[in-house]
Amino acid sequence: MTRLQTVGRFGKGTKKVAAVAAYEDSHTDSRVHEFCHNLARCLGEQCEVSKQMWLINELRIPQLRVIAAREAAAADMVIVSIHHAQSLPAEVKDWIELWVSEKRRRPVVLLALLDAAYRGDSNPLKTSLKEASAKAKIEFLAHSEEMADDD
Repeated sequence: MTRLQTVGRFGKGTKKVAAVAAYEDSHTDSRVHEFCHNLARCLGEQCEVSKQMWLINELRIPQLRVIAAREAAAADMVIVSIHHAQSLPAEVKDWIELWVSEKRRRPVVLLALLDAAYRGDSNPLKTSLKEASAKAKIEFLAHSEEMADDD
């Protein structure tokens, strides 16, 4: 739960945390659900963690990408749950640029949920997301799975 605790601006007594997530498949979708469930548990039963989920393939459609960007711009936390790759998919880059340009002047956290280190190198993805967060002046956190999967 140490990663949950590093989401420092969400403390006990927080009433609602809005999260918007982009994910690749059922496995990366499960990561988001597990993280949000654990975050809600960590913050206490008085806190509601609401989430909007976007399949990365949906972000290829410009109209859906705009809707997802608006949701992300209004969120407290934006989550990218993705498998190892040498770079972010173009639709994710475009989505990030859109929501960063619309975000309000309030703190936001960009969280990357990535594959375990034994599955490959996530450094190129982390670097891209970290650069995007620095440009947007928002906090960036990255978390990799640590337990082996049975798939």
